[in-house]
Amino acid sequence: MQNDDFVIKIRGRSLSISVDGLTELEVGNIAYQVEKKMSEIEEKTNTADTSKLAVMAALEFATELYNLKQKSDNNSGADSRKIEDLVAKLETALDKELF
Repeated sequence: MQNDDFVIKIRGRSLSISVDGLTELEVGNIAYQVEKKMSEIEEKTNTADTSKLAVMAALEFATELYNLKQKSDNNSGADSRKIEDLVAKLETALDKELF
């Protein structure tokens, strides 16, 4: 895939970024989510330091990503067990039918 360059604005600051595989609309939505998260944290903590807000937002996003990966891994394992169980049941049913 090719990288696309975009200019986004967060906290009044224009940033030129290179993103692989996303549209301009998707990148804009992500920038909006970052802006929104920083604003929420600013309201909760009464912190105006943009650097601190950015780090705290990054940590919150990283936590969300970690939790999603854990849930995905758990679901994947459960799905594998269900598939193995179904295969075993099918094999048993076929053995009864054929023999």
